[in-house]
Amino acid sequence: MSNRLTQSRWRPATILALLALLLLGSAARASAATTGQVRSDAEWILAAQLPDGAIANYVDRKAIWPYLGNYAAVGLARAAQITHDRRYSDAAWSWLRWYQAHQDSSGFVTDYQVTAGVETSTGAMDSTDAYAGTFLFAARATWQATHDRAQLRGLAPGIAAAVSAIEATQDSDGLTWAKPTWHVKYLMDESEAYAGLQAATGLASTLGQPVLEASAATAAARLRSGTAHLWNPDLGAYNWALHADGVSQPTNWSVLYPDALEQAWPVAFGLVSGARAQSLMGHFAAAQPNWDLPTAVASFGSGPSPVGYWAVPAWAFARIGNLAVAQAALGSIRTSALAVGRAWPFTPSDAGQLLALADVGSAGAAWLS
Repeated sequence: MSNRLTQSRWRPATILALLALLLLGSAARASAATTGQVRSDAEWILAAQLPDGAIANYVDRKAIWPYLGNYAAVGLARAAQITHDRRYSDAAWSWLRWYQAHQDSSGFVTDYQVTAGVETSTGAMDSTDAYAGTFLFAARATWQATHDRAQLRGLAPGIAAAVSAIEATQDSDGLTWAKPTWHVKYLMDESEAYAGLQAATGLASTLGQPVLEASAATAAARLRSGTAHLWNPDLGAYNWALHADGVSQPTNWSVLYPDALEQAWPVAFGLVSGARAQSLMGHFAAAQPNWDLPTAVASFGSGPSPVGYWAVPAWAFARIGNLAVAQAALGSIRTSALAVGRAWPFTPSDAGQLLALADVGSAGAAWLS
């Protein structure tokens, strides 16, 4: 999340698109997606996929941001489970192979520009810990959707490299820097890296790689322990960032992003559970009642802005068993996106996050565990 705020959410074009949403009024809260809607969302993601498997950050296919592609793949895997259409899981595997093919010697993957079908590295990435974590999470989701051992074996080098990428910036306190050149530890990134390491532990076991399994499990345990030290009992929240000079950023519940939203991530990704998870989401719902209304205006660290598309908190509500809230939120967010033809800043990542819990009323929460 080092610069994810500007990269994938709040560029000038993003602000204009979301202000246009306001003219349409607030979307009505709706129910979970039907199978037809699942197909519609999955097909839209496929429209963003290039012939080599890369999933672009939008259907115009002009840029590839691997962090977003990983979430899109998670959604495709879930769509395959729901519809039994192998095209979606095949597309997810194809993306994962693209990611693996573009890992460097440290397991890092950069963003790419696409010009006339030619992909060129920008030489930069938003983070290394969250990219690797979401890749591993997507790999597990795709494996769970297909149980294709041949595909998983082919991805073994990429899985090991992604674990190494997370470990590359894991500090002595167990937390990970966003990337080697950006020494800030973000709660959001820690959550995604933790989920990735947990996923890698299971995948390594399936692949019969006990050394990798032990390494991922150890890193996950250290990260979980480090995150516990970010807890701020006076605020009933985690401090959402820790800087290299030791300064910790406390949460202001009245600020949607990054403060309040960061609290949903450890719940959604299993970094925290039980009473604390319940408490966090209770605080979140009370402080940010419009979090699932993309056209509403909320307080951001940079000032007032439209809420935008945030489906991960719905994952968090599903995790704690509040399926009704998760279902209503997913319907509301999707309705708003469709009202403007899935215009930017709605991305394949957002579609994937919605698809992840498309049937939240049945098995939609179980696969996150």
